[in-house]
Order: sequence, then structure tokens, then C-alpha cells
Amino acid sequence: MNEQYVEERIEQYSNTRILYEDFAGQVLTILKAIIKQEYPDIKIASYSKRAKEVESLRKKLRKDKYNENSEITDLAGVRIITYSKKDIPFIAAIIEKSFDVDIQNSVDKTLVLGNDKVGYRGDHFVVSFCEDRVRLPENKKFKGLKCEIQVTSLIAHTWSEITHEKGYKFEGELPEDLERRKNLLAGMLELADLEMDAYVESFDKYVSKIEQEIEKGCLKSPINSKSLERYMAWKFPNISPQVFRDVDLILNELKLFGLSTIKELNELVRSEYEKEIQEAEWRSLDGMIRNILIIDNANQYFTKVWNPSMNQMNKKNYELYQRFDVDIDRICKEHNICIV
Repeated sequence: MNEQYVEERIEQYSNTRILYEDFAGQVLTILKAIIKQEYPDIKIASYSKRAKEVESLRKKLRKDKYNENSEITDLAGVRIITYSKKDIPFIAAIIEKSFDVDIQNSVDKTLVLGNDKVGYRGDHFVVSFCEDRVRLPENKKFKGLKCEIQVTSLIAHTWSEITHEKGYKFEGELPEDLERRKNLLAGMLELADLEMDAYVESFDKYVSKIEQEIEKGCLKSPINSKSLERYMAWKFPNISPQVFRDVDLILNELKLFGLSTIKELNELVRSEYEKEIQEAEWRSLDGMIRNILIIDNANQYFTKVWNPSMNQMNKKNYELYQRFDVDIDRICKEHNICIV
């Protein structure tokens, strides 16, 4: 490589690096907005952007495969890391329809590896703004620039970071035992990625099954945050919004009360209380569930569940218990509870 040419390219890039930084930022802003709008349920582990470091570019230009005619397409870069590998195709589709994609310089690392190799897997797209975007005043300065967008899973990213960082500290071939261990580890991480997707899919199916069963009035589901949330929406459909203040606390109270299924909880709900809920416009699911327990068996609740440090009761609840014939005056006296 002609060293003079390298330094000329470096000088040129140094003078325009801030432009590439701005370009990467604009690309990332667009992607974040579209992902949030079209796929709000996709959880992103992290977004990042960068303009290539000058020294990194110098090292790249000095490699034998680059010459005076070589195009460097990753001077601006964006990285999107998903928690789940299955979300990558959705983000890839957004990229393909939102930018002009340089197919020749874009690469699916999974296809490059093939079926018989292990290693880093992710989608890399080299993109530029289409004519419609370039016409916008804020984007005119980015005409002709290219940005590399990397989309990968968190597990694949972890592997990439470790091997990349170690690669900078070691040149040449690894001893056979270390190379084997590296390959085994890459295989284990790829399996972990696949298993993560399988787990997420099974979890989503489980939650969907709970929702469908409760909507049909089948209440055999065990009590957990999802089943409890769906049950309350089904039982009290006219109350909105419904809010859990501390779902872990109320789950523990239900357990201490001796309930384990939604059906058991439903059997405690008196029709008079349902009417009361609708008329009083309760919002707190915690309070609604707690009142179901107290109205059913106040002695059991205040003996097994009540936290002695909670030595106050609001007047609204006090009057509710009186209307449902709970001996609340005795209970307040026994447990040193004051009405506020």
C-alpha cells in the first residue's frame, strides 16, 4: 500500500469525520423511531453509533486487500443489539425499506459461515439515504455517504466483542487447544442463542394461552402476575385504567391467604362486591384484590396476611368493610389500626 496515499486518505477523513458522526446519528434516529412505531414489543438491548476512529482507518487502509480504488463503507456505523435473535429479521426488513441498501457490500454473517462453521453471526447492511430523504434540508449534507448498520443478538455481540478485543492483542495462529476451545465456545453461544429464542417463543405461547383461557371463562390457571392481570380485566371490564401498585406484594398476600389458582380467587368474589367496584370506580388492583380477601374472611386475612407495620386504614376501606358486615371495629382494636 502506498503510504502517501494512506496519509492523504487519513487527512481527508480527519477533516470530515464529524460529518460521518452526524450521519450515523441521523441514521440511528430514523431507525429508533421506525422500530418503536412498527414493533413496540421488540426489546432492544442497546443502540450505538460511531464514526470510525482515525487510527482504525489507518490500520485498515494498510491491509493488502485495500488499494487506491477501494471504497471504505463503514466510516459511519450504527449497531443494534437485540435480546432475541428472532427479532433481527424484523429490523432487517425496516432497514431494507427505509434506506438504499448497497447489496454488494452488505453481508449476512450467518450465510458467510455456512452450516459447518461457528462464529459471529449477524446482519451487516451498508446503506445510504434515498433521494426523498436527501431532499430534506437537514439531510442534504449526507448525500453520497454510506453507513454500515450491524444488527445482532446480545449473545452474538458478546462473542464478537471478546474475540475482537483479544484479536487486537494477538497476531498469528492460536495453539491448537485454544483454537478448539474458541470454536467450542462459539458453538455453545450459538446454541444458547437458539435456546433463548425457543424459550421466548414458549413463554409467549404460555402467556397467550392464559389470556385465551381466561377470556373464555376457564380459570384453572395458577396465580401469577399475568393471569391475575388478565383475570381482573375480565372480571371488571368497565374499570379502566387498572393499575398494580406492587404486584409482588399482592401475589405474596394471595399465597399467604392460601390461594393458588385464579378459580379459587374467583370463588371468593361476591356479586355485591362486583357492583360496589363498578359504582365506586376503584382503580388499584392491589386494593380491589385485598378487599376481596378481607370481605371473604377478615379474621384469616388479618391473622395470616396483614403486616403489623401497616397500622393505618383509610376511611373508604373502613366504610366498605362495615357495609359488608366485617367486624372491622374489633379487628382495628385487636391490631392497633387507626382510621385515617
